[in-house]
Amino acid sequence: MKNIFLIPITLLFVASSCINSKPKIKGLTIKEEDSFNFLVVGDWGRDGDYHQKDVAVQMDKTSKIIDPEFVISTGDNFYDAGVASIDDPIWQRSFEDIYVGGGLSKEWFAVLGNHDYKGNPQAQIDYSKKSRRWKMPARYFTFSRKIDSKNKVCFIFLDTSPFVEKYKKEPEKYSDIMLQDTQKQLQWLDSVLVSNKDNIKIVVGHHPIYSTGQSHGDTPELIKNLKPILEKHKITAYLCGHDHDLQHQKPTDSDIEYFVSGAGSDVRKGVSFRPYTKFAKPIQGFAAVSLSEMTLKLQFINYKGKVIYTYSKDLQSKSITKAKE
Repeated sequence: MKNIFLIPITLLFVASSCINSKPKIKGLTIKEEDSFNFLVVGDWGRDGDYHQKDVAVQMDKTSKIIDPEFVISTGDNFYDAGVASIDDPIWQRSFEDIYVGGGLSKEWFAVLGNHDYKGNPQAQIDYSKKSRRWKMPARYFTFSRKIDSKNKVCFIFLDTSPFVEKYKKEPEKYSDIMLQDTQKQLQWLDSVLVSNKDNIKIVVGHHPIYSTGQSHGDTPELIKNLKPILEKHKITAYLCGHDHDLQHQKPTDSDIEYFVSGAGSDVRKGVSFRPYTKFAKPIQGFAAVSLSEMTLKLQFINYKGKVIYTYSKDLQSKSITKAKE
């Protein structure tokens, strides 16, 4: 009789252990309690290839630990030429079937990248009406969220491709870019920043303002047109992709943190370092960001589930606590 009951009890113990076990990310210090968390990933849609699926697995694990409010996509959502329609099979192959698991059943707020403009960019906006997760209400948009009882954060999502002059020289590839009014977008951005009184302001675009990635690097058009507005209003951070790597740039003459999270799948070898480069590495991964008590913490996590960079900043005193690699 003892043996008859031994197997079910053993199985019950094993099952209970599996249920109670939590995912682990080596070096992760962001916690679920008392913080506003979100994930940032870019340049990803490749049918799961080039470690896209591995990155997705680690995003799911991280989400189950820190319970993010949502995921931010920094553009180039579908390679090589965006999507054709809201019914394009690539939605299933590169998004719905890849970012699975309870941890990733979150809203995805996305911007358009230059590769998205090679397809039908309006279809990515329209997919918001079809999908429970996908959120792209317009080519540029904004919303605010409470961090705690005293502080709020404003997120501003931009459409940066129309600013880049070289795309306008290839109308056969980027016909829709020619229709976009960049001055109207800049006026909208300035008006949002003038009227918004939130404690923290985070701007998201596809193209970097500053980057040491050897494939693309800085975007001169954004340095000229976008940076002055961001600096004038003293935003907290600028998040982007485009260069297929993970970076943190912090010019000495600026209080803005410039982060590149464009390593959701294929990465390009080669990054350089400047005096203001805090971190740069061409490896697949994403960012986990936490806001709490006026503190910003960002951690880059690679596709193997290891934290490879940690940065914290006190947003009240503007003092940097410490950056670790």
